[in-house]
Amino acid sequence: MTPDERFDRLEGAIERLTRYVLDFRQETAARLQTIENRLDVLSSTLASLDARQPALTKAILDFGSLATQLQREQSRLNDTVTDVSTRVAKLEEIVSTLIDPAA
Repeated sequence: MTPDERFDRLEGAIERLTRYVLDFRQETAARLQTIENRLDVLSSTLASLDARQPALTKAILDFGSLATQLQREQSRLNDTVTDVSTRVAKLEEIVSTLIDPAA
């Protein structure tokens, strides 16, 4: 395999990874927006609830906590994907140095 073919393969892999990361970021943002919209509805519902319905109030608050945990977990996963793309970029740099040290 020639160095040009290797670079083409690396460029293709990096392009696919970049596309995946961008798609993942867009999907995460859309899901977080959905969660935020639901929390807005829950907040307005909670504000209008009567004190005679404590079980429903507790359920709404518990769901809010669960949604917050979900958001944190998705943020952590996004950080992991970003870390993977950074590592791939470093590997690409190392490989290009090994293939052509004068570059």
